Amino acid sequence: MEVLDTRGLVALRAVADSGSVAAAASALGWSQPTVNHHLGNLERSLGATLVERTPRGSHPTTVGALVVTRGVEILGLCDRLVDEVGLWRDSQAVPVKIGAVPTVGARVIPKLHHELQKRPRWHQDSPGLGAALDVTMDEHAKLVSRLEAGDLDLALLVSTDVDKVWIPPSLTAEHLYSERLFLCVPASVGPIPVDAHGMPDFAALVTQSWAFSIDPGDAIDEVIRALCLAAGFEPRVGMRMDDYAAINRMIAAGLAVAMIPESSLPSDPEIDVVPLPLTAARRDVLLVSRARVLGPSRRPARHDPIAAAHSAALAEVDADVRTVTAVWR
Repeated sequence: MEVLDTRGLVALRAVADSGSVAAAASALGWSQPTVNHHLGNLERSLGATLVERTPRGSHPTTVGALVVTRGVEILGLCDRLVDEVGLWRDSQAVPVKIGAVPTVGARVIPKLHHELQKRPRWHQDSPGLGAALDVTMDEHAKLVSRLEAGDLDLALLVSTDVDKVWIPPSLTAEHLYSERLFLCVPASVGPIPVDAHGMPDFAALVTQSWAFSIDPGDAIDEVIRALCLAAGFEPRVGMRMDDYAAINRMIAAGLAVAMIPESSLPSDPEIDVVPLPLTAARRDVLLVSRARVLGPSRRPARHDPIAAAHSAALAEVDADVRTVTAVWR
C-alpha cells in the first residue's frame, strides 16, 4: 500500500465536519480542486470510496467514517509530534500529557509541577531530559476516550465504584488515595438523623434540591442517586456545576444540598456537615494510563532514544504523582 499523505486525511476530516467540499475548502483555506485532489489521492491509496456526494452536500461513506475516526487519531499524533519536538528543541524537556478531572487536578497538579521542578534538569555535561507537563482538565468520559486514543499518557480520575467496571481493557488504573464523602445541607434544614452505623437518613431530604455535576456520568452523583433511591425517592436536581466553592455558597444560602469530598469540605457555620461511613461511600482517586505505560518495561529490539526519553519522563511523573499524593493516603 502507498504511504498515506496526511493532507488527504485533513481534507476528509474537514468534509465530515463541514458537510460539503466547498465548506471544507473554505475552512481549510484551500481551493475546491485542491480538496478534491487530496480526497482522490486518499481514495486511490486506500482503494475505497470515502465520500458520498449529493446535491445537498458531501459526507463520508461507511468506510469513510472509519477513516475519519482513525484519521483524527493520526492527525492528533502528528500535531503532538510537532509540539514534542519543539519542546525538546527549545527546552530539552519531554512533554508528558496528563489529564485530570478538575476537582482532583486543582489539588494535585500544582504540587506535581512543584515536585518536578525539584528534579535536576539538562546540563551540557549530563544530557538527561526532564519531564514537562501538558495538562488537560476535562470530564471523566472525555479523558478516558483521549487515553484510549493515545492523546493522553496519564489521567487522574475518580471512581466510587469499588469494582471499577468502567475501566476499558486497554487501560490500567492504580489507586492513589481515597476521600471520605460528606453530606452537606443548609443549617436551616435542621440536623439530619443518623443511624447506629453513622448513615444519614436520606429520606429527610426528599423535598430538597440537589447540586449535581455538569458531567452526566459523575461518580458522586451516582452515589447520591443510589442512596436516594434506597430511601424511596429520586433526587431532584436543582443545579449543575463543578465548582465546589460555588456549590458550598449555594448550600449556605439554602438553595441546595450536596455530597462534597473531603478535599473541598466547607467550614461555613451556615452548613451542616454529616460524614458518610467509608463502607457506604467514598471517592477513590486513580492514576489511569494505557496498559503498556505503567506495566513492566520491555526491552526494545533496538535502542530508540526518543522512546527511552519518553519512558523516562513518564516514570518521573508517575513517581512524583505518588509522592505528592502520599500525604492523603
